[in-house]
Amino acid sequence: MVFADEGLSGDSLDRPALTELRERVREGEITEVICLDPDRLSRRLLNQLLITDEFERHGVELRFVHGDYSKTPEGTLFYAMRGAISEFEKAKITERMCRGRREKAKQGKILRDFQIYGYDYDKERAALIINEKEALVVRQIFAWFLQPPAGVKGLAGIARLLSKRGIPTKRGSTKWHRQVVRQILTNPTYIGKFYHNKWASTPQGIRLRPRSEWILVPCPAIVDKAQFDAVQRKMGQTDFHMCQ
Repeated sequence: MVFADEGLSGDSLDRPALTELRERVREGEITEVICLDPDRLSRRLLNQLLITDEFERHGVELRFVHGDYSKTPEGTLFYAMRGAISEFEKAKITERMCRGRREKAKQGKILRDFQIYGYDYDKERAALIINEKEALVVRQIFAWFLQPPAGVKGLAGIARLLSKRGIPTKRGSTKWHRQVVRQILTNPTYIGKFYHNKWASTPQGIRLRPRSEWILVPCPAIVDKAQFDAVQRKMGQTDFHMCQ
């Protein structure tokens, strides 16, 4: 039996093929596992040791194509060292990639298509360009929020009106949600301020970086700053719950 998680990060244990392998081991269906290298189990040493211990407790022999890690003090030490080195290599690769992305952002480049409504992504120039058809909708959303049409109340009302008119979202759906409307109304990209390096991935999850670490990449504006600021003030009103 072959268990392969193609294209998935080795950082996590939550991988379909690995999960199935562990379940079959626990059910006693497997007596031997042959793995190319320890870092194919996991890039993290702690996870490698956890899986190894789990297999041993179920009487499963774990062998590697690259390296013979015998059940001796020396073999166990080398196995742990190999896992630590693999984890270090992964961290260094990640750090180099992040540094490279930051340097490109500082040069005014937008590194990928973030699927921002109102814009298309120019891969050749690594830049955002205005999608005129969507930009008209963005401007209409800002205008509706500041001066709602009759029968339209707040974010939910705008979302319903957009859905009723059959206007497609960025993903092609004609069903709008008020959270999508909120995201548009609070996104500074629409006044020409796109930010890279806002978010950081940590073991505890995604966190917002300090504003001093954000990298500003200018882009073409769709709404003017005065209108954007007026929307933010209205968003911040204490009675804004009446508009939701």
